[in-house]
Amino acid sequence: MRQRSSDRVGGTAGRVHRDINCTAREIINLWVSRMIMTGLEFMGEAPFSDIVIHCVVQAADGRRMSKSLGTGVDPRDLMSKYGADALRAWATSVAMSSQDVRFDESRVEGYRRFANKLWNATRLVLSSPGTPTTQPPGMLEARENLEDRWILSRLSAAARDITAGIEGFTFQDSINAAYAFAWNELCDWYLEAVKERLRDGDTVAQDVAHFCLDCVFRLLHPFMPFVTEELWSRLPGERDYLMRAEWPDLHDRFVDPGAEEEFQKVMRIVEEVRGHRQAMGAPPRGGHLHLDRSVNDTIARLAAGLANVELVDVLDAHGTPLAATGGRVSFPAGSGDARRQKEIRRLEEDLAKVEAKLANPEFREKAPPEVVANLEARGEAARVALERLGTLR
Repeated sequence: MRQRSSDRVGGTAGRVHRDINCTAREIINLWVSRMIMTGLEFMGEAPFSDIVIHCVVQAADGRRMSKSLGTGVDPRDLMSKYGADALRAWATSVAMSSQDVRFDESRVEGYRRFANKLWNATRLVLSSPGTPTTQPPGMLEARENLEDRWILSRLSAAARDITAGIEGFTFQDSINAAYAFAWNELCDWYLEAVKERLRDGDTVAQDVAHFCLDCVFRLLHPFMPFVTEELWSRLPGERDYLMRAEWPDLHDRFVDPGAEEEFQKVMRIVEEVRGHRQAMGAPPRGGHLHLDRSVNDTIARLAAGLANVELVDVLDAHGTPLAATGGRVSFPAGSGDARRQKEIRRLEEDLAKVEAKLANPEFREKAPPEVVANLEARGEAARVALERLGTLR
């Protein structure tokens, strides 16, 4: 049967209406606009309602990828090296860029590490002793512990952002939100905070962790289908294929601004204590933390546990003061103490030289204002560093 000319013109070819047309910038006028005009003229409707304009991935040196020039990248090699999920997640993160993107293999490798992070987090949660709850994940009330309320609130925010990115065709926002929640908030903070509870078989911690993993795998499945399908199958309970599971719709059920604000205080204290520990070359564990009465017991307990220090009621004046809140921290001397002393000597010598120059009226008179300002800033930075090391007199 011969095809009608009206079906051939403009590439409509008798096709039914589609929701999306995905294309690159260079053929918007040559192809996309022609399809719309001919669709309206010959079919009585536009052939699609949304047009997704993706970027062009260039070679690492900025040239166009070309087989003849040898600048192309074989995706099969990348999948063999890093896995299909890592390549797919990377492509999602750059596809909707407003500018062309240079290929960076290290970013693909980064998503392989992300897949490993998900695997290790699932293994930690599933290793918790006891019989997993027979209830669907999330049914137990998690109101007693700050860390539980915080992670559920952050999960609600992540689900909202990921969904909005997909619906708005800003897929990079979706994968970035999923990555930030799963790696930074779930793995680095929440699972570290509840590690002992999981080892003790705490049913609420198990339930919240299972619920978070359940939702994370659903939210990540469009971008990393293989690893999420495999890990989903290992979670407790009767399960169909993940690709047939419903999309998480939390309806802001767990949003808790108060818990988020309190846990932010925990994070600030822990990050400062870790910074002091590293600057002093102290061992990774041990030390004492004193916080004043403005910090409630829940925040103090969580901060001490995450920072690997012992919470004490009194700490002498030799402890390092905290900027995040009222309190002090002290650490035992470790193998890095010699390095700390060397850094202290360097800072003290540098500060002495800066102060000597600034104390010279002739130098101040002749030196350009920007030089004087730079020296003042350098001196202030040295003072702050020495104060952080607890040696400024």
